[in-house]
Amino acid sequence: MSTETTATVDYASEIVRKRWMSEGLLQSASNSFWSAYTGNSKDSIVYQINNENASAGHTVVFDYEGNLAGKAVRGKDTAAGKGEDKKMFSDKITVDRYRWVAYNGDAFDGVNIGNLSITQHSDSRSKLGDLFIRAKDQALFDAAQGNLITNEDGMQAPSHIIDLGNQFSFNTLIDIEIALKTSTGFTTGGIRRPLEPFMINSNMDGAKQVYIFVVDHHMAGILRKDSDFQSIIQHGDIRGNNNRNIKGVVGRMGCLLVVEADHFFGETPNTTQGWGIESSSVERQGLRQYHGSAGNEIWTGQDGFDYNSSDLHSRGLILGKGAMQLAFGKMPDYRFAYSSDFNIDSESCLEVWMEARKTHLKNENAQYKQAKVSNLDYGVIAVDLQVV
Repeated sequence: MSTETTATVDYASEIVRKRWMSEGLLQSASNSFWSAYTGNSKDSIVYQINNENASAGHTVVFDYEGNLAGKAVRGKDTAAGKGEDKKMFSDKITVDRYRWVAYNGDAFDGVNIGNLSITQHSDSRSKLGDLFIRAKDQALFDAAQGNLITNEDGMQAPSHIIDLGNQFSFNTLIDIEIALKTSTGFTTGGIRRPLEPFMINSNMDGAKQVYIFVVDHHMAGILRKDSDFQSIIQHGDIRGNNNRNIKGVVGRMGCLLVVEADHFFGETPNTTQGWGIESSSVERQGLRQYHGSAGNEIWTGQDGFDYNSSDLHSRGLILGKGAMQLAFGKMPDYRFAYSSDFNIDSESCLEVWMEARKTHLKNENAQYKQAKVSNLDYGVIAVDLQVV
């Protein structure tokens, strides 16, 4: 049997193939909206874990230690036996295999059967890498908006929503900031622990803790038309020299860094029960809009979605530390196969072991009375706005 090799890729070597594919994904990563918010610690908005030993069914567990909140013991009252249990919380994410496939036609015919053109494989790698970045990004958008199905919890609808009706102005941002700092006054969801702010750098006042407020083009346009916003933002520090990777910054007001994201373009099956990573064809990644009655919304990309609907809503996202989890298992792999029709045509495949979800902590012992962190969206607040 001949070994299929090129100057760059040895198809008989799984290690070489995976390294080559990973290099291609790194080159495509600059197209990712979430890259500036992703890191390998809980201080990031997207907490990414890479475990090359993980395969289907492998579960990654996240542990979280809560602070003490017990009462003091006064004077000579007995203190023994009154110790407060140290509160422990955990979360987990299970990876699965996902494959994206490109049809090559008969363009991969080489001089010798089995000897393939590296330029053609590079083209497939580039296109598959770009498609994967869009699909991965969309999984995070869908998870944060409350539509992505996970192995652990099914569909995680938003636990806390701020419904703005049809009003969005500079004064609205002040009201949102108050709600975030006090963690009260949500349209949906009760009192909870405030989100943990995300750290950015500003060339005016150094490190700054902020909440990332992701809005779509409709929301950003309405905000930019507000006269108070126009007069304030022209004097504000929008971004610092050390913060240039954050794309689409609209402005920073108090603890809110408003960032504009694209709209989703693509196709997703109609269901009110959410969808998985494999459900959507992603032409452009971004935020989805919806219309329809509560519990029966039609979202961007689904049959029947109407941009001209009289009750069109945008759903923005306020994000803090540890808002979402992104887990990768075995290294991405590039695979190639001829058709069964005498090797006339071929297909290339990108295989990734991964999963994405919102952080949903489970309390291992005691829960807080008011500053709750478990059984809710730990780092995401949804913001709904009627835009027509």
